Amino acid sequence: MTPRLSVVVPYYNVADYIAECLDSLRRQTFGDFEVILVDDGSLDATGLIAEDYCRTDPRFRLVVQENQGLGPARNTGVRYSEGEYLTFVDSDDLVPRHAFEVMVHSLDETGSSFAAAGARRFDDYGSWGSWLHGKIFAANRPATHVVEYYQAAIDRMVWNKVFRRSFWDEFGYEFPAIRYEDYPVTLKAYLDAVTVDIVAQPNYYWRERTTNDSITQRRAEFANLCDRIRSADLVLDLVEELPAYLRDTVHMHLAQVDMVTLVDAFGELSDEDCVRLARVAQRFAERIDKGPAARSSYLGRVQHQALRTGDIEMLRAVAEIRRDGTLNAVRAERSQMPWRRHELVPPNRGGQAKSLFRIPGRAPYAASTTVTDLDWETDAGGVTDLVVRGTAEIRHLQIDATSKLRMVLEANGVEVPLPVERFPAYDSHGDRNLVGYSVRVPHSMLAGIPARTEPATLRATISQGHVKRTTVLRNVGPGNPSMPPGAWINGGSWLQPLPAADNRLLLRHIADPARLTSATLQDGRIVLEGTLPPESDVLQLIRTWARTELTDCEVVPGDTEDRFTARVPVSELLQEDDPDDPVTGRTVWRLETATPGNPVLALGLTHAVSQVFDGRLVQISRAADNCVIVTDGPVRPIADEIGLAEDVGLVTVSGQSWAALDFPLVWRRVGDGTGDDDLTCSVGAVPGGLAEADAVAEADFADVGVRWTALTDVERLVAASPQPQHASATIWQLVALPATGRPYAVQPDAFLAADASITLAVGERQLTLRPHADRVTVEVR
Repeated sequence: MTPRLSVVVPYYNVADYIAECLDSLRRQTFGDFEVILVDDGSLDATGLIAEDYCRTDPRFRLVVQENQGLGPARNTGVRYSEGEYLTFVDSDDLVPRHAFEVMVHSLDETGSSFAAAGARRFDDYGSWGSWLHGKIFAANRPATHVVEYYQAAIDRMVWNKVFRRSFWDEFGYEFPAIRYEDYPVTLKAYLDAVTVDIVAQPNYYWRERTTNDSITQRRAEFANLCDRIRSADLVLDLVEELPAYLRDTVHMHLAQVDMVTLVDAFGELSDEDCVRLARVAQRFAERIDKGPAARSSYLGRVQHQALRTGDIEMLRAVAEIRRDGTLNAVRAERSQMPWRRHELVPPNRGGQAKSLFRIPGRAPYAASTTVTDLDWETDAGGVTDLVVRGTAEIRHLQIDATSKLRMVLEANGVEVPLPVERFPAYDSHGDRNLVGYSVRVPHSMLAGIPARTEPATLRATISQGHVKRTTVLRNVGPGNPSMPPGAWINGGSWLQPLPAADNRLLLRHIADPARLTSATLQDGRIVLEGTLPPESDVLQLIRTWARTELTDCEVVPGDTEDRFTARVPVSELLQEDDPDDPVTGRTVWRLETATPGNPVLALGLTHAVSQVFDGRLVQISRAADNCVIVTDGPVRPIADEIGLAEDVGLVTVSGQSWAALDFPLVWRRVGDGTGDDDLTCSVGAVPGGLAEADAVAEADFADVGVRWTALTDVERLVAASPQPQHASATIWQLVALPATGRPYAVQPDAFLAADASITLAVGERQLTLRPHADRVTVEVR
């Protein structure tokens, strides 16, 4: 019988990764598929692994060819495929278990030409959102088109899509025999399609190799760069006659990504290769419109001009500026003419070069804000105000005592001024200036934010000299701002700060919220108790791909609110072979009423409720918007307390473990794939207190787990951190190194992430201990 879906998986020398990839395919909930494995002349043990899968699973078939590259290997797979639908998977990546089911179902419902879904990045330590895919796939858009939703024009990958095979054959798509072969085919498919389904759910996990040996990570190889230019040429051919808004979107994207990659390469290539690259890159630059190129970045005009003229000296200078981050440190210069204009000139650029590097007009004047801390402060009369702290500046200007900062609360089109205090803090250039702010939002104003409307925002207006800029508070930092606590502002109204998808700080007023009052894990059941608004909808546990109504849920009506008690057998939730996140092995359910977007708030919890069932760690906790979540994942240590002791010079991270900590915990520098510079922690974990790590093996691990503490000298972390370049910092993450399996970042409890970061001055350096949503880090400046 002909399968409904064909999955084409080309491979070449990926013995370390392919088994994990093929396992993710074999576990798909949509089982009516075939996998066409294309051996593109692989020289290592990958072929033997692929043969094993073909022997044990009849859905897997193997095709062998001489090495021709990824594009031709995909074309070979298409020729051997038979399915109604067609998809492509790279052999080092992962596909979540429900991905094919969701996308095939979407196409069955809409009849679209193909479906495209969100994606996440991952490495050896965890997973995170892909910035580009988060921008494109922020919401579901069934049966749309690139002319209607033009952001899809920068979706350049082929592997996050399922195509209708009849559509693919109708237009005769073939991948060119170059690297970066995806974008020309993907963009043409968007243009040819009748309609396209945009699926917000992340249905693909894109590996970032710590060995830095993938195609996209070998950016500075001359042959790689030439293929990137050929791919861009094919894309530019496609948009030549398109409407201006689509053409500009693609040109801007190529300027922000491909043009920058070409310029950066001039800082690494040999003299001979620089001459060769300048020749082939010149025509590419001539095809990029000047407007989008100039708008792409501060250096957009400069690097575009340098590529167009083949100015290798200038290209190397730009590459050096970008590599060293010197543009982040430079301040805008005041020009004589025209009057009152500033210009941005990177350091050590004189004469004619200085003239070219000048970036005039409004370009240097971007307003920049951050949110670093949120607190609720209650006075003696019981009145609670929200206090927000962070930084506000105009990039590249020196913000001093002559500057002014005005803050307003903007809600429902109305702006109300707010009291604000200012203090010195590190700015985006790495200098301490008067950029820190503390703004207080009084209780009376919070109570005035309308419920059931768009959330309120905070807006800053910054003035320095004759320059004045206004922007919303954004760049919500990790830790407390990204997992903010809420508070009652009236008898039955809750005010919840939360980060938006575009990283703005939002203030949401929720009237009469459904809320949790207690949660326990007992007798193999999750027991949830709370209150609902009168005549509320039924309760549901919601995964990214499905909703499950809580059938064993008792609701007792009341005069002003209803009380509920829900009992959920843990066995119904355990997903060891069915995790939503194939990297962390975790699945998350949100507790909501049947009304979309109406969460049950985790107001009855002060810490996660945790217990091990059948070798899986089940937790009742909270999400960033304070919604109750239930998670199921592998048994791993969880951090729930951090400390930075100036008097004894120690960084401490403590938490719970439900298994013996018989493996090291280390601080590993972010970006270090080797672990050569790891700083090993002193770890102790036994019931009742701190002891030597080898004593843990004798511990009696009860359901509540045992306490552990990891200690590290502050001086070791500072000494191992290079002196910062401009605004940069050395970032360390706490990593577990189990005897078997991949290393992983130690995850903090959600309620720890809601706590503020801790900062300590160490001589002229600054060390910040910060809980993120998925890891604990130390930043050294």
